[in-house]
Amino acid sequence: MIGAKSDKGQGIPILTGHILFLGLAVLSLLHWKARVIHVDSAYQIFKWVQLGGVEVEAYRFAAVLPQLLVKALKPLGLSLEQLLQVASLGHVLVPYAIFIVIAHGIKRPLIAAGTALAAVLCTRLTFYGIVLEANYLLCYPFLLAALLDVPDSADKPWWRLPTLFFALFLVVTVHPVGVLIALFVLAYFFLHRPEDRRTQIILLISALAWGLFGRLLFPPSGYEAGLYQATTQGAPTLLQGTEQPALGFLIGHTWAYTTHYVPLWALLIVLCVSLFRTKQYKTLLLVLAGTGGYVVLNVVTYHSGETAMMMEKNFLPLATLVALPLLHQLASWASRPRTILLFGLLVVAFLQFRGISFASRPATERLVLLEKVVEQVRAQQVRKAAVHAEELDRAGLYILWALPYETLLISALDGPRECLTVVAMPDEGVDVLPKGLKFPAMNDDCPATTLDQRYFNLPEGPYVLISDLYRSEQP
Repeated sequence: MIGAKSDKGQGIPILTGHILFLGLAVLSLLHWKARVIHVDSAYQIFKWVQLGGVEVEAYRFAAVLPQLLVKALKPLGLSLEQLLQVASLGHVLVPYAIFIVIAHGIKRPLIAAGTALAAVLCTRLTFYGIVLEANYLLCYPFLLAALLDVPDSADKPWWRLPTLFFALFLVVTVHPVGVLIALFVLAYFFLHRPEDRRTQIILLISALAWGLFGRLLFPPSGYEAGLYQATTQGAPTLLQGTEQPALGFLIGHTWAYTTHYVPLWALLIVLCVSLFRTKQYKTLLLVLAGTGGYVVLNVVTYHSGETAMMMEKNFLPLATLVALPLLHQLASWASRPRTILLFGLLVVAFLQFRGISFASRPATERLVLLEKVVEQVRAQQVRKAAVHAEELDRAGLYILWALPYETLLISALDGPRECLTVVAMPDEGVDVLPKGLKFPAMNDDCPATTLDQRYFNLPEGPYVLISDLYRSEQP
């Protein structure tokens, strides 16, 4: 039976999964500063430290687990540096905990191994964008799958359905496309667990209902609404071929710029050949429709392009759409081909982990530039600085809305009395500089006295305009 529990030959993938997640944990601590002090991450994690309560971004309720860890440890008197390290580590601990639950609690070792594979299969730069909620679509769907993958003869306790609803809640509320991934998982087990159709239909109806009516209860953010509109306008751009930014990114990082997606396509081919040879035509159609449809959806939606990290984020769930059915099917393979594929998966995991490690170089480039800004502002003995956006652009800092949070966190690592913050100002038309703290997306006039003085200490009074930030470096 496909997916049936068997310990034979499954100790190695589980051990590899442990090693892989421990390796990711080490990377998360080695590069914690680049992971935490980066645009959206700096903005959100500043709020975790500064504000009470739980911050839920754009109604993505299932993305709060690392935040809860930070808030739970904050009363223990940890330093800001320690809290930021916890934030970085927490985003690895969540998928690792799910891996452990699946492998040793639910005892679905191959699905657990799929969680480990998905964590690295399409991940490179996004490892350094820790608050990107799409990262959770590499682990939550596997928890749902493990709970659905119950053998025919197994007893089904009363708590199974509530647990399944909780797992489904995690998937559909962590990211808007979570509904699509949940439907894929449910459809897959609809084909492979026919004796459990009643439960599957209940969950399918629930997922569809959330997809249709969830945004009526929780309206999309302005950013999400813009993406929905872009989706309706992007179909004609498919005719541009590789000149289309999203499609060009996917193709370029398959063979032109990097070979990042080669393992994904190779494993997809292996999966499709296996399904065809075993005459699982309905599952084959589901896999092809799921992966192909997801690619087309994102190519159309992001037809105008994005930063490299955001473009990579868009295609992250492809790892789940391939790794889950592939590892689930592996249980039915004969011993020899299964061993060969497991060895191939070990190679893939090593190569992709290596790619994540090497990606720390471009990920730290922004951090170096930010530290230079803090150094230059400090040299001029200013603690609330306004700098022209054009000058920051010339220095290589093109995304400026989160600059106040990034510079505040970097400077606060030297102690609360060393804090400073920098805001980018238009090159023309600045008549009056803000007096309160200008925190984009949060508060444009926040009194400095509201800061948590254990970590952040800034003076009252207006910002100081620095017209030539880098003049001390000029000959």
